[in-house]
Amino acid sequence: MASTTPVFDDFLRDYATVLRYMNEHITAPLNEYHLTFDTFLIMHEIGTSHEPLLLMDIANDHHVSRSAISRQISILLKYDYVYQVSNPHDRRQKSLLLTDRGKEIDQTLITVIQKIFSQWTRQLGKRRINSLLSLLGDFTQQIVTPSYDQPTDPHENA
Repeated sequence: MASTTPVFDDFLRDYATVLRYMNEHITAPLNEYHLTFDTFLIMHEIGTSHEPLLLMDIANDHHVSRSAISRQISILLKYDYVYQVSNPHDRRQKSLLLTDRGKEIDQTLITVIQKIFSQWTRQLGKRRINSLLSLLGDFTQQIVTPSYDQPTDPHENA
């Protein structure tokens, strides 16, 4: 049997605890609108983009397949949170934009999530929150992003 270190055991316990907490406090308000966090994030990105987004752009930014993003977009379309506009020069390209309902829900959810984040900042202090965000940014840049650059097929580079 493999032995573990106390640090590793702390990581496992804290990871599970933080995920449960996030699921209860961040995802609960989203559920009211039939959204997962990923779907909400896509909706928010569409709403804050300075130019209309294409499905393939979102898929690339999220490092997932077009079909995975398409499933998320279908939920947003189903509940009338987004709509599509075809490119007159290439009908296969469809820009995604928020509906008025989508804009309203995005603002509502951003307000709720900002209140939660402000509470954490009051409890932990700005310096510790900034340290946490810096660590998460480093983790994303050094661990997560390079893993997406690796081929998924081990024979791909052979």
